[in-house]
Amino acid sequence: MEKYRVVIVGRGLVGQEIIKCLRKSSIFGESKLKILATSSKEGQVLAGEIFDVRETKPEEFEGIDIAFFAGTEGEKGAAIIFAEEAIKRGVTVIDNGADFRMNK
Repeated sequence: MEKYRVVIVGRGLVGQEIIKCLRKSSIFGESKLKILATSSKEGQVLAGEIFDVRETKPEEFEGIDIAFFAGTEGEKGAAIIFAEEAIKRGVTVIDNGADFRMNK
């Protein structure tokens, strides 16, 4: 089965729930996950896994297949700032924050 390269923007409760859901998925269970947030932190435990969280920057979307924008990271404008940058790099973007909620 093909493994996807996935980014989750947000390390809060919503981001951690996305990690759990992806790991249970028959499609994404074995995917390589990268976590982005407003600041970086090495060795952070999220949803029972250890991740080196990286600061959200346009270049972090290089080589990524799918990006999930999660929770408060989105509410603070991460999707507005970075979704277009991700899309320019061929990434499929799914926004779970409030940035584009109610937009057609």
